[in-house]
Amino acid sequence: MLASGSPRRREIVKALDMRIRITVSDAVEGPPGPGEETSEYAMRLSLEKARSSRIEDEGCLILGADTIVVHEGEILGKPADEVQAVHMLERLRGRTHSVITGVTLLDVDTGRHRSATRASDVVMRYYGDEEIKAYVESGEPMDKAGAYAAQDERFNPAAEIRGCYLNVVGLPLCDVIDIMADMGVRARLKSGWTPPDRCRECPLRQLPEVAVS
Repeated sequence: MLASGSPRRREIVKALDMRIRITVSDAVEGPPGPGEETSEYAMRLSLEKARSSRIEDEGCLILGADTIVVHEGEILGKPADEVQAVHMLERLRGRTHSVITGVTLLDVDTGRHRSATRASDVVMRYYGDEEIKAYVESGEPMDKAGAYAAQDERFNPAAEIRGCYLNVVGLPLCDVIDIMADMGVRARLKSGWTPPDRCRECPLRQLPEVAVS
């Protein structure tokens, strides 16, 4: 079960060749704790999302995930309004920042869980003020950390992504498969599914078929 309201994560997880149910989480995304590293913060939030899901069916495994944008040591969340969205996009323009996703798989029956984090660097192109204005007015930035989506083909904010592309979109599938294996779940990708072209270095491209139980 995926505990996420993100349509991007819901689309990515469909690549797994197994029955998956979608639910939402009631977790509140508070600030990092004192001395908490950004990777630890993302991982903690993913665990809290899994634990706060609204369905706790017996025998269920719940996948939680959280993605944060970090620029010059500051975490940029989802913009509260259009003014904040414009400010974020202006800050990121022409600069490099990090995107970190934490993922957790939780066994509802036992409370046992496995977590992982993945970081990618995103180099933003130098888009113009009018482009920012049009993008913000479209409403697209409002539910996204850092006020942008790397996969947005129209705005196309990223000049280069160094590392896992799916991580930047919101769900590093390679890490999901790894923590599933750690929890004794054998998974494989659906026949014919391949990582996006922008995920050139994805380890899933190098793996043989992984059997599903």
